[in-house]
Amino acid sequence: MTLPAAISPLDVSCRTVAPDDVIDWHAHWHDELCLVLEGTPTIGHAGSKLIPQDDTLFLFRESEEHGVWNLGGATARLWLLEFRINSGVRTHFRELFDRTPERRVLKLSAGQRHRFCCLCQKLALEKDATGCLSAFAASAWLTLQLVDITRWLSANFEVDLGDGTDEIDPQCFQLWQKIHRQVFQPSSPGPMIFGLNPCHDSLRHRFRKLFGISPQGMLIRFRMDRAKELLRNSNLSVKEIAYELGYSRQHDLTRAFHKYTGTSPSEWKMRANGFKL
Repeated sequence: MTLPAAISPLDVSCRTVAPDDVIDWHAHWHDELCLVLEGTPTIGHAGSKLIPQDDTLFLFRESEEHGVWNLGGATARLWLLEFRINSGVRTHFRELFDRTPERRVLKLSAGQRHRFCCLCQKLALEKDATGCLSAFAASAWLTLQLVDITRWLSANFEVDLGDGTDEIDPQCFQLWQKIHRQVFQPSSPGPMIFGLNPCHDSLRHRFRKLFGISPQGMLIRFRMDRAKELLRNSNLSVKEIAYELGYSRQHDLTRAFHKYTGTSPSEWKMRANGFKL
């Protein structure tokens, strides 16, 4: 069964690299993720060699040369995930694939490592199974993997999903829903107000522990991501987008957007549409 052409895992392996083993400089006509699980291998990346810490993740884009040299006295272990995505899907992950090679390297936290390895295992099981549903499942696990990595690289985003036995905190989930509605449903009444009383302090603490970001930070992230989407895909003016996102003044959106992205909404839209300033 051929996997969906839009996003297809080609190979998933947990590879052992013995002492003195060499995988010399090489390139593929597909992309590859490489996670150093243990050992001290030298990784060739972006034309140079480095010895990364455990739990360091690399993304090698298609045709980029890379290599592995395990010249130490200990065995190294790597997760290798090779995959192919089409140009349409690649545009949705531009925040990941448009980065320079040096900015496609990430030291994973314990939670991120666990998440990455679990998804690799699920992806491998589905990829080796037969049937249409397994093919789509493998493609879905790979998509989630790329979503996670894009978030981790762009915003240090981490959600600890646990082992499935933890109870959902209903107050945190309700607050998440309220923040989401504030951004994606312009008719939502009233501004978001995060109070300072002890009850709100406890909720903010639990929210940050669950989502890895404060409620105010998530509101800003949602607003900025929504602003980018509207700037790229709609004909709304910056003033109209500000109103759409719940800002009372265009200046407030422009100031927040510049602080978040380093550029104004108008400049960002021109660059997103391929215009050079």
